[in-house]
Amino acid sequence: MKEKENKKSFKSEFGMMLALLKIGFIGFGGGSALIPVIEKEVVEERSLVTEEEFDKDVLVASITPGALPMEISTGLGKRAYGVGGMIASALMLAFPGALITVAMLVAMSRLHSGILTQIEILSIGISAFIACLLTEYSRKTLAEARAESKGRWKRAVVILAGVFLLTCGKAIYGILGLEGTPLVHLSTLQVLGVSMFGILYTHCKFNPKNLAISGGLILGYIACLSFDFPYEQYICNGLKFAMIILAVWGLVRSILEDGQKKKVSPKKMLQEEAAWILFFVVLSVPAILYGGNVPEFLGQGFLSSILSFGGGDAYLSVADGMFVNSGIIEKADFYGHLVPLVNLLPGSILCKTLSGIGYLLGFEMSSGNILTGCLVALAGFACSVMASGGVFCLVAYIYECFESLRVFRLLSRWIRPIIAGTLLTVMLSLFAQNISTGTKLGLQVFVSLGITAVIYGMNLVLLYVLKKKNGMLIFCSIAVTLILGNVALMLV
Repeated sequence: MKEKENKKSFKSEFGMMLALLKIGFIGFGGGSALIPVIEKEVVEERSLVTEEEFDKDVLVASITPGALPMEISTGLGKRAYGVGGMIASALMLAFPGALITVAMLVAMSRLHSGILTQIEILSIGISAFIACLLTEYSRKTLAEARAESKGRWKRAVVILAGVFLLTCGKAIYGILGLEGTPLVHLSTLQVLGVSMFGILYTHCKFNPKNLAISGGLILGYIACLSFDFPYEQYICNGLKFAMIILAVWGLVRSILEDGQKKKVSPKKMLQEEAAWILFFVVLSVPAILYGGNVPEFLGQGFLSSILSFGGGDAYLSVADGMFVNSGIIEKADFYGHLVPLVNLLPGSILCKTLSGIGYLLGFEMSSGNILTGCLVALAGFACSVMASGGVFCLVAYIYECFESLRVFRLLSRWIRPIIAGTLLTVMLSLFAQNISTGTKLGLQVFVSLGITAVIYGMNLVLLYVLKKKNGMLIFCSIAVTLILGNVALMLV
C-alpha cells in the first residue's frame, strides 16, 4: 500500500514538474500573463493544490519583489512537495527561458536569421493562446463571484472594470499606434498598492469618513500621475507617504481588534532560506572562483532582484542602472543583443537578463571563452532564482503569521478581481506586442491582428466548445501560427 502511495506521489510530482517546464517554454507575455496558465495546469487539470492555496500564493507573489511566475511556482512546489519541490518547481519554470537566452547569445553570430524569424512568428500565436487563458481567468473570476451572491458579482465587475480602465491606456495607444502618453496610465504595481491601501485602511467598510479620506487620497494620487502641475512630485510623494501611514495604521488596528498573530514556528522558513542559500552556493562557486567582476556582479544581481517591483520592463531599467552605468556590461551589448532577446523569448525577464549579463560578462573577462561565459551565466541564473524564491518564502511566512486577521482575509477575497483587471490590460499589451512583432517582420497591422484574432478565436472554440486541454491548444496554436505567418510573409 505504501509503495503504491509513493508511486502515486512520484507520478504527481513528476507531472507537476513537467507542467511547469512546459509553461517555462511557452511563457510569452510576462509574469502576470502566466497566472491563469499556471492555475489551469496545476489547479484545474492536476488538482495538486486548491484554488484558495493558489490565490494565496498569487497574493504573496504580487506584493513580493522578484520574478512573479517563479515565486508562484515556488509557493506551489513548497505546498505540494516541501523544500525539494519548492526549488525544483522554481527551476522548472525559470530554466527554459534562461537556457534559450544564453544559447541564443552563444549562437548569435552563427544563427541563421530565418530561425529568428520563425521564433518571432511563433511568439504571435503563443501570445494569442495566452490571451485566451487571460479571458478565461476573468470569466471564471466573475462566475465565482456570481455564484456567491449578486451583490458580490456587481462589486467584482466594478473592481475589474476600474482596474482595467486605470491600467489599459498604454496598451490601447500601442494597438492604435498613437504617440504620447495616455491621460491615465497606472502600472500594475501602482494599482496593487492603491488597492492594498484601500483595503487595509477601510477594511471594506465604506462609510462617509472612509470614502472621503481614501477616495481623496487615491484620486489625488492618480491626478499626480496623470497631470503636470507645480510641485507635482512633492505632492505625489506626500500622498504616497500618507497612504502608507494610513495603511499601516489600518493593519495595526486590525491586529488590535482581531487579537494576536497566529503562532507559526520560524523553523520551516529558516530551513527554506538555508536551502536557497545552498542552492545558490552550489551553482555559483565555479564562477566565483574565477574571480574578476563576478562577486560584484552577483551582489548587484541580488540587490537588483529584491528591488524589482513592477514587472519585467521595470527590471530592465533597474538592470541598466546596476550593470550598464557601473560598467559591468557595455551599453551596446545590453541594448543591442540582450534586451531584444529577453523581450522576444519566453520566461522571466529578470532570470533571462541576469543569465544573459552573466554570459556576456564571463565571455568578455575570459577573452572569448564560451565555457566561462556559461559558468557566470549559471551563477547569474542562480542569483535570480535564489533572490526571488528566498524573499518570497520570507514574505509568505509573514503573511502566514497574520493571515487570520480580517484585513488579510479581505485581501484574499478581492485579489482575484484586481488581478483579473490587470490581466485584461496584459491581454491588450499582448495584442500590441504582436502588432510590433508583425511590423518588424514586414507585415501590415491588419495582418498581424488577423493572425492573432484567428488563433485567439480558435483557442476559445477549443476551450469552451470542444473542452480541450492546454496541450491541444498549444499544439494547434503553434501549427496554425507557423502556417499563417509564413504564408503572410510569402505574400509580402
